[in-house]
Amino acid sequence: MKNISASICTLLAILGTTHTSAIEVSKHLTTTIDPTPLKRVEPKYPINAARNNRSGWAELSFIIEKDGSVSNVFASDTSGSKDFTSAAIKAVKKWQYTPAMENGKPIQQCVNTVQMNFTMGDAGTTGVSRRFRKKYNEANQALKAKDFAQVEVLLTEINRLKHRHLSENNFIHTLSAEYASAINDQDKQLSHLNQIRFFGNSSSENHQLKILNQRFSLAVHLNKFKLAFSIYKRLQKLDAAKQYMAQYDKIIAQVDTFIQSNKELVIQAKIIEKDFWFHQLVRNEFTLADVTGTLNKLDLRCANKRHVYTVENNNTWTIPKSWKNCSLYVYGDDNTHFKLVEHPMKS
Repeated sequence: MKNISASICTLLAILGTTHTSAIEVSKHLTTTIDPTPLKRVEPKYPINAARNNRSGWAELSFIIEKDGSVSNVFASDTSGSKDFTSAAIKAVKKWQYTPAMENGKPIQQCVNTVQMNFTMGDAGTTGVSRRFRKKYNEANQALKAKDFAQVEVLLTEINRLKHRHLSENNFIHTLSAEYASAINDQDKQLSHLNQIRFFGNSSSENHQLKILNQRFSLAVHLNKFKLAFSIYKRLQKLDAAKQYMAQYDKIIAQVDTFIQSNKELVIQAKIIEKDFWFHQLVRNEFTLADVTGTLNKLDLRCANKRHVYTVENNNTWTIPKSWKNCSLYVYGDDNTHFKLVEHPMKS
């Protein structure tokens, strides 16, 4: 595991040598506790998926309204099979909650996510179709030959496949991440690594550690600190990561020190493959700047508040301190580039 030790040391060198307690990070990098629903309808397993022993997942974002109903359901990530996504959305729309309360009054709860897993045991996670295998092997060979134009063509063809086994999803995103690394596109590399999922005995702890370490390193490099913290929490639960936890603790402590500093937090952003870009804020004032392309709207979702704004270049938003756990969904045209600047915290 030399590569993991080397990447951790690189992060420590970049962030400096501050040794603030890692526990302090929880003051700024909070996690969301999923509410308990009154009524939870389980999704129906798609018939075609069951016949072909396919497994998959869909991660959904949604709002809980004042009457406890669910609205604004959409897929933030999926394993690539539209039938699983459709079944998951259909089920969540029927859920019912006890609404969140503020000063004795019901309010919207705007930051809610759930991952719906469709599994048929390990057999359902490991299947690979003949068509997928052929295209994958061709893309892998093109990548080894550094024929990047051909890699692009083949990855596009693979992604057009409507239904994929879970293992096929992991294979394609691993290969896509390797391609992104080869062309030095760290944002795209992280995006693909984020879509790799592990169920049951489908992978070893060492393999999971390798993927999580790559995600953690990229999240820190790209200033996506809430994501880095959520990955850190997963690493804490992994036996294979125990020998590295003291170093991970130092990195998280240094991230927390940076968040509290008077330095601007700059994230280079671009909309790729989806119609939105997602980011979890760690400060309460931010600006969108240097827009190249078209941005349509900004959907700001906090624990108990939601606002949708139009976007103009160099607009600045200040979020009230009472709005907790805020995330951004920035919608625009494909391949739109911009810069998100989180400004220093004000006392």
